[in-house]
Amino acid sequence: MTATATLVKGIRTVKYIPSLGEHQLSINLGLADHATVFEFARTQGFVPEIVQISTVQGLEIHALLLSERVDQSPLNGSNLSEALDYLADKINADAIRHVYGRFTT
Repeated sequence: MTATATLVKGIRTVKYIPSLGEHQLSINLGLADHATVFEFARTQGFVPEIVQISTVQGLEIHALLLSERVDQSPLNGSNLSEALDYLADKINADAIRHVYGRFTT
């Protein structure tokens, strides 16, 4: 069973699964302290955009930190990995959403 989500006007909607070759890093603001998220974004050089993502559970509001096309190389190397580990210690780790677009079969 899927939940019906009413989209919020004026907020960009981001696909749950990115297009092939794209990745997104966002933080679910319903699960994380907003001040901590925005301070993390500032220290990492991100400019967050408030977006909505429709999921099977309903509508989620996220701070989108990164959305871009990638090649086969890892995203920003180990620096981002270490930063995300740090953030996961400060907020609910379930709020962190880092997804890649892929082929579906």
